[in-house]
Amino acid sequence: MSETKVCKFCQSEIPKKAKVCPNCKRTLKKGHGCLFSILVFIILICIGIAAALNTNDSIQKDISGVSDKSEYITMDEYNQIETGMSYDEVVDIIGSNGELSTKSESNGYTIEIYTWYGNGTAGSNANVTFENGKATTKAQVGLQ
Repeated sequence: MSETKVCKFCQSEIPKKAKVCPNCKRTLKKGHGCLFSILVFIILICIGIAAALNTNDSIQKDISGVSDKSEYITMDEYNQIETGMSYDEVVDIIGSNGELSTKSESNGYTIEIYTWYGNGTAGSNANVTFENGKATTKAQVGLQ
């Protein structure tokens, strides 16, 4: 068995146990190939995804002013809201008060639109329109 090997850089014969070529002075240690690069890439992707999710959550909190996620409306809660329900019945389903975004009164007729912020992407929300205290229409964007 040979006590020498060939330097992969300068092609000179060098001692088998050499970690640095005595001729070209280059390091001969074996690397991990692209495995290390792939691992770093995957870790960076995971960090990016986590940061994006956290940013989305932060934006939604800034938009809504809601600090507790339990106050967000879910798609399941939204689907339980029915025409004819009172504001209090809707609040019981969602578990939080909505934000009065519009109110109009004329000749004893009142229209109120309440907004609840959603648990989905930043800006997700649901609006419920109440006419004389009863839900008449609802709309949502981005709820989960």
